[in-house]
Amino acid sequence: MPGLIPHLIAGSALYLIGRYSFRKYFDGAQKSTERFLLLFICLLFSVIPDAFLGIYYATNLLPFNTLLPHHITTHLIITPIAFVFFLLLIIIDSKRKPIWFLGICAVVVHIIMDQFIQEFGALI
Repeated sequence: MPGLIPHLIAGSALYLIGRYSFRKYFDGAQKSTERFLLLFICLLFSVIPDAFLGIYYATNLLPFNTLLPHHITTHLIITPIAFVFFLLLIIIDSKRKPIWFLGICAVVVHIIMDQFIQEFGALI
């Protein structure tokens, strides 16, 4: 599981990819709220499942092995809920499909990063 910096880089990269891929949707002065929502969704869902790791690195109150089951449980709960949530939003709020699609991408990228990148500490 990588630290905070790789997760923020991945979220920022998804934001830039989304802005470029759906530029007709995000261009224009009246689309500033959609651009902010896209940034918020990409960053939040690339970081939020690791809340227990953030608590561990910020406080060191409990050993890592104590928080690891909570971290895994959080992943197992948040991932399917996020998928269903974004799929429902794609169906219900069809005018913001690019934002919700990139939210799903942020969750998938987070899972892939946690599986393949080794942890080196709180930041990297």
